[in-house]
Amino acid sequence: MKILGISTSSKYPSAAVMLLEDGELYELSFRMEERTGISHSESLMGLIEGALAEAETPKEEIDRIAVDIGPGSFTGVRIGVSCANAMAAALGIPVLPVCSLNALCTEHGEGPCAAIIDCRNGNCYAAAFDGVDTIIGPSAALPACCAIYGDVFANRSDARASDSDDHPNALKVVAAAVKWNVQPADQALPMYLRPSQAERMKQVNK
Repeated sequence: MKILGISTSSKYPSAAVMLLEDGELYELSFRMEERTGISHSESLMGLIEGALAEAETPKEEIDRIAVDIGPGSFTGVRIGVSCANAMAAALGIPVLPVCSLNALCTEHGEGPCAAIIDCRNGNCYAAAFDGVDTIIGPSAALPACCAIYGDVFANRSDARASDSDDHPNALKVVAAAVKWNVQPADQALPMYLRPSQAERMKQVNK
């Protein structure tokens, strides 16, 4: 089975093509946009087309589309989910909606771990897992004594510098879909854990 992965929940949009065979995942291609000043809407289709070309895989050979549905960038999530849904409908294949917090933890081994994503203004999105079991679902809570994945500490002086590995990407999205046995769906729906900045400002100005 060939799976197209799409990740747009962070500032690094990416696309990947992976092969799932006998329960094992094999990377066929991976493209990530790390340049600043280029919007997700401008770069995503180029990343998808590049990943498909590098994998020598026509889009008609794709069996599933895994997409991160958030939490993360409101605009980015809308773009990625809309693109995945449109492509899946056109190709007549299902989508695999993946939480970006799950995607961050796909490479963790044994023991509990947490994913924490900076959502600005002193806030964060978080979830905790132990293997494929969810300890705490997507929320603002964080348990102690576990490995931590994500970018929430990137601006702290005692933390390592943030880079693109602190964010969900298309490879992790596909891996998360397999690890958590995400069930195929006709459509992916965005996961929003709080109102957008525009909605919050509207409430303030009332």
